[in-house]
Amino acid sequence: MLAASLKLIGMLVAAAAPGGDRWTIHSDRGHDRVARQVAALLPRAQRELEQRLGLELHGHGSVVLCGSTASFRRETPGVDHRHTLGVAYPARSTILLNCEAIEAAPYESFAVTLRHELCHVLVGEIVRGGHRRVPLWFDEGVAVYTSGKVPLYNPQAFELAVRARALSPLAELRERFPGDPTRRGVAYEQSESFVRFVVRRHGEQALRTILRAAARGVDFEPAFQQATGGSVVDLEAQWLASLTPRWPWLGWAANVLFHPYSAFGVFGIMTLLALASFWVYWRRRRRKYEQWEREEGSHAGKECPWA
Repeated sequence: MLAASLKLIGMLVAAAAPGGDRWTIHSDRGHDRVARQVAALLPRAQRELEQRLGLELHGHGSVVLCGSTASFRRETPGVDHRHTLGVAYPARSTILLNCEAIEAAPYESFAVTLRHELCHVLVGEIVRGGHRRVPLWFDEGVAVYTSGKVPLYNPQAFELAVRARALSPLAELRERFPGDPTRRGVAYEQSESFVRFVVRRHGEQALRTILRAAARGVDFEPAFQQATGGSVVDLEAQWLASLTPRWPWLGWAANVLFHPYSAFGVFGIMTLLALASFWVYWRRRRRKYEQWEREEGSHAGKECPWA
């Protein structure tokens, strides 16, 4: 796929990013607004992320700006395009962005997307150095933690999964995330939540220690234990315990009452009350009609006054 993209680059207008020659921006729309924003954001975001991650980009990187959603989809097959503005290919230090979708999104979403994909490229230094990649949940968790969240997934799905104790074990998210959009969004949320838990316990230095060790060829598990003093399984259990509410029945009750799709939610209860009120009204009217019929029967054969 990317080979085809690189052939297309020859027909695109290239612009060197300021602040160095490490990145080249390719846009089929020339130096438009998105290209200028990428050029302005990229050097600063790279410096900040390199400092936070303890990794440094070696070699040359490229940002390919796809002018339309159709061209972005053609160049990024196999991606859930409903929930993404950009895609990173760390092995080639290449980022592809959907300009059409970016222009329709808030500026913050665009900045977050660029930082997110840049984070993947920096973490990709581990693989480009000839070493084993870190687990996907850690890669994505670090990218979301250091870049911020784009509200393309339903955040309530993660909360519901926590209450139902339906989170996937991190071991199942090592190589891939679920294809179902809802479960995929939960996987992103729980990856970021666990990384944030590690940072709360051990500081961002733990992330740098893990990534630097992985860049030297240390396997992830020993690197993680060196940085945190415990295994992934041990900290995962502690993290899950921290997510469990003190009074779980309150969470269940809140979910039952206020979740819009709950049969017993507020709207469901209002519907039941309306039906109950109608039933009471109907019973009263029926009794009144029966009373009138009895009274009319008792007056049968008698002369009725004129109205």
